[in-house]
Amino acid sequence: MAKFPISSEGTTVAAVIGDPVRHSLSPTIYNAAFKHDQVNWSYFAVNIATEDVGDLLEEMRQQHVGGISVTMPHKATVAKLVDGMTRQAEKLGAVNCVSKNGGTLVGHNTDGEGLLRALEAETEEAVEGKSYLIIGAGGAAKAVALALAEAGASEVIVTSRNVSKSEGAAALAGHVGRVGSITESDRADVIINATPIGMQGTGNEGDTPLPIDSIHRRQIIVDLIYHPLETELLKNARSIGARTINGIGMLVHQAALQYTLWTQKDAPLEIMQSAVIQKISE
Repeated sequence: MAKFPISSEGTTVAAVIGDPVRHSLSPTIYNAAFKHDQVNWSYFAVNIATEDVGDLLEEMRQQHVGGISVTMPHKATVAKLVDGMTRQAEKLGAVNCVSKNGGTLVGHNTDGEGLLRALEAETEEAVEGKSYLIIGAGGAAKAVALALAEAGASEVIVTSRNVSKSEGAAALAGHVGRVGSITESDRADVIINATPIGMQGTGNEGDTPLPIDSIHRRQIIVDLIYHPLETELLKNARSIGARTINGIGMLVHQAALQYTLWTQKDAPLEIMQSAVIQKISE
């Protein structure tokens, strides 16, 4: 059975797949970009069970399907099913984007590079040479740890409630990575929250992964959460004069990388960002 929605003749279809996926902002981001660039593409959210992912990937080989974004819980499953992967995706064992090279399905992971681009765009500073503390050790934290190390971070400290997962994430940063503690937060140039603590709809919206007395105004505080746009962590950081960055930048930049992989066009970043902020603010 076809999993991709039927679209008008001549339209190229792309989709985000996950379970659940109804909350995804990807259709808003990509359809705004397609409309702006006047390309004949349509983007959908497709809720799909793990056992059906293989059939959907086979359907992607058809000409009218242009690309797939992948969200939880299918990133590792897709990594096992594509024909090939980029080096980053292979190291992470996780794919968040599938593109086509002729009839070959290629898996990518754009999360880490998305964060790097967001950091450089919003701070106007190089990633290289800074010390980073990552709170959390899930998929996003792993992608960030790998990307930061490859971009020349001087130190990547990972802390989470699961020591084993922290060790796995820190290992991806090679010789600059190690497991640490939030008690070391004052030594980091940049602190990155890669946990859901403070996220809308989780029941802990007013919580923070780091108390205000553990940060100082010379730091850059990044929260990968984008709903709400300003979490309690970012409010606290802003109140003491620290620079703050929410998750919109990473979301949009990683999506822009996928857009270019599929269409071979430069992504209209401002259009994509404006669309997603408007959607969140509704």
